[in-house]
Amino acid sequence: MLIGDSMDMVDEIRNVLNSNANLSPDFKRDIFELVVLFHNNFPGVSLEDLKKHLATLKVEKMNRFLNNDVSMYDNRTNILYLNSSKLEQGYDGRHVLMFELLNMISSNETQMGFIRDGKFEGYNVGYTEILANYLVGNNGDKLFYPDEAIATNMLSVIIGSDVLAAAYFTHNTDLLIEYINKAGA
Repeated sequence: MLIGDSMDMVDEIRNVLNSNANLSPDFKRDIFELVVLFHNNFPGVSLEDLKKHLATLKVEKMNRFLNNDVSMYDNRTNILYLNSSKLEQGYDGRHVLMFELLNMISSNETQMGFIRDGKFEGYNVGYTEILANYLVGNNGDKLFYPDEAIATNMLSVIIGSDVLAAAYFTHNTDLLIEYINKAGA
């Protein structure tokens, strides 16, 4: 069982967002709308880490010569990188923003989701993609991480979607490993 937050936390997040001078008013509004959507669908998930991230979050352009992805959240520096030229190539901006918000929600000081020591990154990306699709869909011409989502969906059939959610939102890679071992996968 995940320990969640009350609507007071959502109000705290609104206040933290409003006090972050690094973000534009439109960006703050878009993020807050997605936070409310997430909280309504996952009221049992703690937003404490997200609140910490949003207090100092910066958004910067991604250098397309160093990284050709559409977006990337770096939990070590608390910077969200966006590649505007890639976004214009048929990606759904709302989906991309929800994907990165999920990365912020599932990040603490040492890890993102259930990634540990570079392991389970594909499953982590796939689960983030599945959640983003569930929450906001994808109206873009291009898919974000379809192969990773398919692999993670197959894993969820084997070990259960509740185990994936618990491992992802509590940074508990050991739980993921335990259930993979139990399933003999």
